[in-house]
Amino acid sequence: MRSPIIIAITLLVSATAFSQSVAENAYWFYFSDKDNNTYQLDKPEEFLSDRSIDRRAWQSLPIDETDLPVSQVYIDSLGKLNLEIKHVSKWLNGVLVLSTDTVLIDTLCHISFIDSIRWMPILTETYFPGVPTMDRFEPALNVPPSYSYGPSLTQVSQVKANFLHQKGYTGAGVHVAVLDVGFLNMPELPAFQKMYDQDQLLDSRNFVDKALDAYQSHGHGTNVSSIIAGNWTDTLIGTAPDATLILALTENADSETKVEEFAWIEAAEWVDSLGADIINTSLGYTQFDDENTNYIYEDMDGETAFISRASGLLTEKGILSVTSAGNSGNDPWYYIGAPGDASDILTVGAVDSAGAIASFSSRGPTYDHRIKPEIVAKGVATIIQSHQGNAAAGNGTSFSSPVIAGAAASLWQAYPSMPVKDLIRAIIESSDRSKNPDATYGYGIPDFGKAFNVISSAPTSEISVELKAYPNPFREYLNIELPIISSDEYQIRFYDVQGREIFYTFDIVPVRIDIPGSLPPGMYIIELKNDKNTYRGRIIKN
Repeated sequence: MRSPIIIAITLLVSATAFSQSVAENAYWFYFSDKDNNTYQLDKPEEFLSDRSIDRRAWQSLPIDETDLPVSQVYIDSLGKLNLEIKHVSKWLNGVLVLSTDTVLIDTLCHISFIDSIRWMPILTETYFPGVPTMDRFEPALNVPPSYSYGPSLTQVSQVKANFLHQKGYTGAGVHVAVLDVGFLNMPELPAFQKMYDQDQLLDSRNFVDKALDAYQSHGHGTNVSSIIAGNWTDTLIGTAPDATLILALTENADSETKVEEFAWIEAAEWVDSLGADIINTSLGYTQFDDENTNYIYEDMDGETAFISRASGLLTEKGILSVTSAGNSGNDPWYYIGAPGDASDILTVGAVDSAGAIASFSSRGPTYDHRIKPEIVAKGVATIIQSHQGNAAAGNGTSFSSPVIAGAAASLWQAYPSMPVKDLIRAIIESSDRSKNPDATYGYGIPDFGKAFNVISSAPTSEISVELKAYPNPFREYLNIELPIISSDEYQIRFYDVQGREIFYTFDIVPVRIDIPGSLPPGMYIIELKNDKNTYRGRIIKN
């Protein structure tokens, strides 16, 4: 057993050095394993919803050890010591406890299941769920809606989300989770009446004070939600007005501490288990009430901040994470904050109606030199639903992020089996600076109409469920079989989601193909063709 050392929220070495404030007396403990767990990977219905399982199945993603709940035996053992367990994370495999008893905290270091080293899952232990049990999203509307966008048209049309609406794609059936500071007065406000009338709110929860509901303390989450799913004729139409929302209050409006990162992580795990498809996070962390706990630029590497590490796991669950870049462009900090530095997410900066960068929009790159933000959207004078009842114009990357989250929901509705990484790639490649990105605009303003057309040009017709290609996802090789006994030769082509031929060979089927190492990860269309038959199917390279 490795020598256990506690990791405290304040990052100080000695537990006795903490003050009496709740923030400073918060400690994170890794568990060494997930032993004594009554759950099994091949029975995911015991800890995930059908919708969560199907989301993975649609994208050929596995359920792995990070999905297993934390060992209840370990939690109960800590509870018997009269510790307040504030937050639990199955993805990171640990707990956040609150205590002023530094002697007790020091004693916990010697418990056998407490570890000092970051827990890592056993990646060979995975389970691939079978064929999805239900359709993923709703079909396009037979009659496209005739929205009267009012002043919100500018933010919607700048990213061409109105093009998707005209095609009948309005986010119907897509579940978008909003993790924010509060959703004050949402049920009473005009922008959300249709949502509540049609039961498009799946659930809501307060992760800061679990005794209260999510409609507490602040209207920021209300503003953000309206940009996604608002439906207020002549005033505010969201970029996904028919999306289903999940609301999670994760931010304490009265303080700024790293405890809130763990509230976000616990909430993200909850919305994952409910089957959320997209998470919008219009929050960011760089500096805290206790300046000794502040992040520095070197921490913006996608791995240092707990919240960034967890956000980076979302794509492995098949969830699209959309995050605001931050509003520090005019400040000494200047850079993006956590979790905007996470990998495999969309971090969104702010521009005005003319497409010029907002001075307050935080800049990239990450410390490890990745392009951030990836994209930008309208975050200057963005039309929002105020918690006071009126429409207002708001400034901030908090309001550019939900523009993208809603537009992505409407686009994904059109292509429900598209893996999240390919969705991200399609959005980025549609952006107006995709050929010349920088650390201010990223890849630029996305054109969701262009992304829709590019994806639709991929050769997806005649998709055959009988074509057998395995393992799927694949890495170094791919076995291909046909539903008929054959010794015919076939042209074998791989196309990317934009319809470009990426790989070609000619062989007798059935066959095992060795995959070039240069083939990048992603979704591909495989086509087998000769003068008699054509077979196509979707495959994924990890």
